Amino acid sequence: MSEQIPADPVLERYIADVDASLLIENLKLTPEQRLLKLIELQSFASELRRAGETLRE
Repeated sequence: MSEQIPADPVLERYIADVDASLLIENLKLTPEQRLLKLIELQSFASELRRAGETLRE
């Protein structure tokens, strides 16, 4: 007999907001492509941070 583990309400709340299509699309990429995407995102975040600092000066 297999017992079912009760659902965790916190986990269920997070799962409701997960876009599975984004996960699926990212899994289609090679590890190298995923890393390049991450590097591009980090570069963009740095650029936004610098722009924000410039505006606050």
